[in-house]
Amino acid sequence: MKKQIPLYGLLTLSLIFSGTTEAGSFSSSRSSSFKSSKSSSYTGSTNRSNNNRGSFFSNRNGAVSAKFGKAHNAGIEQAYAQQTGKKSFAAFQKSFPSAKPKYFPEADLQKYRTRYADNSIYRQARQNRDAWQERSRYYQSQPPIIVNGGNSSFGMLSGMFLYSLLNNSATAGEYAFNHQHDDDYLKWRAEADRMAKDNAELKAQLEKLDVVKNAKGNAQPDPNWLPAGVPAAAVMSDEALKSSQPNFNVCVGSEGGPYYKIAQTAMLPELVEWVNLNPIITSGTPDILAKLASGACDAGFIQGDARFDSQQLEVLFHPFLEAAHLACSVKLNAQAISDLSSRSIWIPKNSGSRLTWDRLVELNPSYGKITVKESVNYEEAILKAIQTQACLFYMAAPHAASIDRLIDRKDLNLVAIDDAHLTQNSPYQARTLSSSDYSKAIQSSLFSNHYVPTLVTPANFVMNADWKAKNSDLAAKIALKLADIEATLKQAVKQ
Repeated sequence: MKKQIPLYGLLTLSLIFSGTTEAGSFSSSRSSSFKSSKSSSYTGSTNRSNNNRGSFFSNRNGAVSAKFGKAHNAGIEQAYAQQTGKKSFAAFQKSFPSAKPKYFPEADLQKYRTRYADNSIYRQARQNRDAWQERSRYYQSQPPIIVNGGNSSFGMLSGMFLYSLLNNSATAGEYAFNHQHDDDYLKWRAEADRMAKDNAELKAQLEKLDVVKNAKGNAQPDPNWLPAGVPAAAVMSDEALKSSQPNFNVCVGSEGGPYYKIAQTAMLPELVEWVNLNPIITSGTPDILAKLASGACDAGFIQGDARFDSQQLEVLFHPFLEAAHLACSVKLNAQAISDLSSRSIWIPKNSGSRLTWDRLVELNPSYGKITVKESVNYEEAILKAIQTQACLFYMAAPHAASIDRLIDRKDLNLVAIDDAHLTQNSPYQARTLSSSDYSKAIQSSLFSNHYVPTLVTPANFVMNADWKAKNSDLAAKIALKLADIEATLKQAVKQ
């Protein structure tokens, strides 16, 4: 007869499904809400539009962790925090079926791909495009065994799977015989033997396992053997299973920019069950296009005014609008772009902002009289604009990146881009920036906001045709999922 999981063991199982590390433990010491017993316990388990009255953009900020995936990982474990007693058990039963995998950085997954590349069980999992859901379905119908204090993984193997084998001594013995030369299995057995010294029930189960194993005599072990009905995904540790899924390298901008933020807070949680989404930091749209062409990126965010080969890149969705920011030293007394003839403007070299400026010069060649000076980055462009009584040019969704806050300062003035020629037969639309968006760089009166005309263009999320061809089934899933969450993605940058 199966016994109910003691309450102190519940956090253990939740951590298994949120992906603990190889050095992680099934113990409940990570939460003060759950107390371990002094000895190991072995048990079974139970079953917005533009107008003259307001800015198009809102004045809100959002922070993104510099460690990609951290927000997603924390969100999984928070589901189980601050819960005690029966309330914890009810929460566990409710959330167990929808548990999602943790995010593991590429550097941590590569070691599994290298080590287990020739393992047939690992290769089976790599061919499964729905491996994580298959694993979850299996354990919902075959409730796992929990050993308080046991590790969650042993290399490729899941500790949850190995302890669950002990529900059936015949199956456990057969697995032990066929995998007796597997180093990962042997690590598990060494742990189980140590814990069995203080756990008579576990000791008895291991003894039954050995009887079945020894009865096989001199038969030839089959290292590829799995119990009937057990999918490869159920056997594997979280790290190994995630490493078996394909990479999806997404070109973003800087860690403080909106592209990174979108990938971190919205895309990763939606795609984590299918791919390993890895952010590729770049200097902007031109660099992203180069990396997409070389294959360094499978997808990426590019400005809507960028020219590209539609045969090689497919636009999946438009996550948000990016606005042109023309900021000048207050000492210039410039009010509009037409006031800048023979002046200087600072723009980072090879950036998306430089790409946009060159497009504006194409649309109105008179802007060619404005001297462009190249900066190393946007911070230097801001500094040089102030020091040399010049201007800087910047393209981004307002208040979606740290640079916006650096531009919003009393020694800079956001000036109007109000040339109607720029919105005719072009990728640009007219919008406004408000003093509610930039309270220092746009002067306002006591009783009302002031507005500065500008241009916007939609950002595009594009996918490389080569990656799509190699992963056609996943590409379709990703495209559909991103279409479903486009509104959420806009909210992530407060549009």
